[in-house]
Amino acid sequence: MKLENWFISNLDDSQRKVIVESIDKSIIVKGAAGSGKTNLAIHRANQAKAFGSYAICIYTIALKRMIAYGMQTLGLDKERIIYEWEWNERGYNLDGFVYWKRKNSKANFDNNVIYLVNDEKTRKFLRVDANAPEEALRISIDFDTWVDSVYYRAFGRRTSWFYEVPMQEDTLDVTDADHVGLVPNTIVFRKMEDKIDYLIIDEAQDLDISTYTGQFLPRVSKSLTLFGDSKQKIYANRGASMDELCAALKFDSLSLNYNYRLPKSIAKMAQKIPSSATDLISNNRKDGGNSDYPNYPKPTITVYSNEKAELVDILNQIKLEDLDDVAILVPTEEYVREVYQFFKDNEISTQVHYRTGSTIPYQTINTLDFSNNELPCILTYHAAKGAEFSNVFIPFANRRNLKDRNAFYVACTRASNALHISFSGIPTDYLSAVEPDTVTLLDKSKIEIIVAK
Repeated sequence: MKLENWFISNLDDSQRKVIVESIDKSIIVKGAAGSGKTNLAIHRANQAKAFGSYAICIYTIALKRMIAYGMQTLGLDKERIIYEWEWNERGYNLDGFVYWKRKNSKANFDNNVIYLVNDEKTRKFLRVDANAPEEALRISIDFDTWVDSVYYRAFGRRTSWFYEVPMQEDTLDVTDADHVGLVPNTIVFRKMEDKIDYLIIDEAQDLDISTYTGQFLPRVSKSLTLFGDSKQKIYANRGASMDELCAALKFDSLSLNYNYRLPKSIAKMAQKIPSSATDLISNNRKDGGNSDYPNYPKPTITVYSNEKAELVDILNQIKLEDLDDVAILVPTEEYVREVYQFFKDNEISTQVHYRTGSTIPYQTINTLDFSNNELPCILTYHAAKGAEFSNVFIPFANRRNLKDRNAFYVACTRASNALHISFSGIPTDYLSAVEPDTVTLLDKSKIEIIVAK
């Protein structure tokens, strides 16, 4: 994901209408894939910072990385990003790795002091007594996977509170393994405010109306801003259309009119996937509207003899064409694990996020670094929401694998240059409305494909 190309600095007329709305006014903003919703969410936060407390509530890990980059660009606090679950259960995640000092041996840690280390600075936190005043309770620790019991005994989980103190002359050498230890798989978080002035929500269509009326509105003092697209609603049993949100919340609504991400060559195909009609062509401003074939390649739809052949050919294309900024998007975490293992077996490093299982004990594998465009990203359709990649591969697009039309639409609209869809067996019905002349159809089912060296 080429972050420097993703952040929009020159606003169009429809985007500018959002910016000039008073930050104290609650609004709903509708926009198709690539219309700049996430950019506008960050600009809205930039408006809010001068008038009170603010936060951006988001939905996926990929989107969080993108928004953190955008917030940093505008001089905002990149830690004021929160998932919906964290709104009630945890708080703002702080960026960095957690260390503690050893008192006098490798097994004897100082449980009263922790250090948060990232690329920018080291921060020191001291434990506070459970009876300390509320204002002293700054941060706590959580774990995003199962860890050794020694860490639960030392810190609890969301129960042991610390406050920040100046580092002064107290330094931390994280390479000193005899005296400093890493607390693994740790999330450091700051408590949420009881009341917040401004809350901005991206991917608003994936949250229930009851979440807004019961959880968000009672704790928002000044305004709530929603950004979303009904066609990217990816859960059948939760969420609401943008029209339903407008009717329930009675906020004024605005529309973003232009698409900046999808080339017309991909938009022609992608707009046929939703069950109801959508127009991704008329207001397409990708490269000033000059993004049709042959300036950009048509999407390819390829049939293979089996799933292994799909992965082998993806690997070959990445190698032979020296592709960067690549995403391989799959329907489930099981497929994420499978694709990750295939690339690992072929000695290709990737970026990935998945859990090793669904039962205890499990681990969360997270090697995502969206600033590194050389390593392919392997994500589920859901995890890729809000993200953008130059080259997108969508293997395993079989009828039996794809249960959600909107999620498949989300995957197809992540590509800003080239899109490759493949299947073995019966293709998904979601492609049935695609016009043959808008794609390149390939049959490699009779070809033996081996990994190119």
